Amino acid sequence: MLDGEEHWNATLAEILLSRKIGAAHVKLLGDLISVTAQLDMAAQRRQPAFGLDDIIEFDEKVGPLEEAYQSAWRAVDAAPDRERRAPELQRLATALTEAVEGIVDVARRRGIPVELHRFGDSEG
Repeated sequence: MLDGEEHWNATLAEILLSRKIGAAHVKLLGDLISVTAQLDMAAQRRQPAFGLDDIIEFDEKVGPLEEAYQSAWRAVDAAPDRERRAPELQRLATALTEAVEGIVDVARRRGIPVELHRFGDSEG
């Protein structure tokens, strides 16, 4: 970030602070932040081993998912009114859900236990 690069969580922060989203989006953001943090902590502990192949796989799998929710967010933010924003909000929810599921999938295939809390669900 020293070279002026935007922090990788900047879009998530922007979405979270927006008045354009609803509670469902906030819950999905909580899930996404949680599973990402769990995977990051496992990588830092290197338990199980989290090598270069794991990082490459993560980038290949999760990169497009991150791009999808970033693109969906830009569409939500650019929509001039509620009527045109509604389908974009659904697209954002779908993209966030797919990002959560993608990160959980990568973690579990690497033997990294992650808990999906499903924030806001009455079951968990």
